[in-house]
Amino acid sequence: MKKTIHQTRFLLLPILALLVSVAQGQQRKIDVGNRSGWQIYGRDLQYTSKDTVEFAVGDSVGMWVLKNEMLSLSAVEFDIKGENSMNNNFVGLVFNMQEDPRVYETIYFRPFNFYNPDTVRRPRSVQYMSLPDNPWPKLREEHPGKYENRIINAPDPDKWFHVKITISHPEIKVYVNNNPQPSLIVNSLSEYTSGRIGFWIQGKSRGSFANLVITPATAAKKVSYGNNPAAGKYMNAGDAKLYYETYGSGKPVLLLHGGVYGYIDEFAAFIDQLSQTNKVICLATRGHGRSEIGNTPFTWDQRAADAYKLIRSITKDSVMVLGFSDGAATGLKLAANHPEAVSKLVAIGFGDTPKGSRKQKFNYSPELLMSQARSLFEDRKTLMPQPERWAQCLTWLNGLYNNDFLSKETFAKIKCPTLIMSGDKDDYHNVDGIVAAAKMIHGSRLSIIPGCSHVVFFCNWPAVWESIKPFLG
Repeated sequence: MKKTIHQTRFLLLPILALLVSVAQGQQRKIDVGNRSGWQIYGRDLQYTSKDTVEFAVGDSVGMWVLKNEMLSLSAVEFDIKGENSMNNNFVGLVFNMQEDPRVYETIYFRPFNFYNPDTVRRPRSVQYMSLPDNPWPKLREEHPGKYENRIINAPDPDKWFHVKITISHPEIKVYVNNNPQPSLIVNSLSEYTSGRIGFWIQGKSRGSFANLVITPATAAKKVSYGNNPAAGKYMNAGDAKLYYETYGSGKPVLLLHGGVYGYIDEFAAFIDQLSQTNKVICLATRGHGRSEIGNTPFTWDQRAADAYKLIRSITKDSVMVLGFSDGAATGLKLAANHPEAVSKLVAIGFGDTPKGSRKQKFNYSPELLMSQARSLFEDRKTLMPQPERWAQCLTWLNGLYNNDFLSKETFAKIKCPTLIMSGDKDDYHNVDGIVAAAKMIHGSRLSIIPGCSHVVFFCNWPAVWESIKPFLG
């Protein structure tokens, strides 16, 4: 087993300094007063008008968040007006908000400190936080002066001022009133590089926002991965029609997505890269997206059989396989059951799970998932050919996760070159289980991405890609 730890130095899978050149998207002006396009959290609005919104006075944190858009940004500009109310007015931007609205980053201002007679307070005029892990008290105590600063040529605390925030991940810069010198420069503490955006307020006072202009980090994708009629086809798996898409040409690579939350579209970055040199095959597994559920409960052997049928319907040769989470389990089982069909395997986010090792049982249900990520699953249900069977699909997924297993009996049969990858903070498969799986696969390579949880390619795409690219060749 060969091991890679992604930090300053790398072992055996070296990662050189990476310069990422990202095409800038076009600027977009967004009407912040259009109530149909926004969602309120925490408190009421005083009023809205074209391009302007004002929060009412309240006790809780308030957020006015743009609906239905997960954005990766390079710049945000807006006008803002707070109040010179001591310890009572905190106004700013929320960004990279996840489905759980408690998870986000924010840049906010304390207008009462702009010209505070207490000069100790003035360097606390603009602040960065990454919640829930890095609130301001923790950042101030552990890193005094690093995540907050004074405003250069501070504006009148009771009047409108202009803000521009630039994001070149991980670096964030904050400019006020078109001053060419940033008032704050910090590195992001979040594992996320995209999410929803909006306005943020705290304190028993009002805050107003206007004239929002965003610049996406990348132009909007023209390809709707997982729902692309130009690339989509169906395969008869016996008791179910399974949907798949193909992109590019060259040596084939099969992508196997994660379960429940996962679908083909999570692999957008992989498809974009791999399709330049390879034929990329993206299978929608049973009960996900446009694939039917079938008539028998799910097992890893069944999923491997589905993948094998798809491979053989396209080519008589072996293919490279890249799987994430459920897809990694399927890839591992596929390589064990059909070694002639897999030339190389990348398994991300799945470790050793011997029989009876599950201590916490999965219990997914439509009600639970809708409460956690309604907009996501409402969109997914529009793709399902059998939405009325979603509850049954989740019951079978619970059975798969709780009762099936993957351990030495599978790993010892894998003969192809294999790369096992995981984040060191994975909630589903801890590092010990990942390492154990790698040790049981002869000659495997191991890549652990520090600071990342389950979806490592959302957390640190450069490290993930620079490990996988030389491995696949």
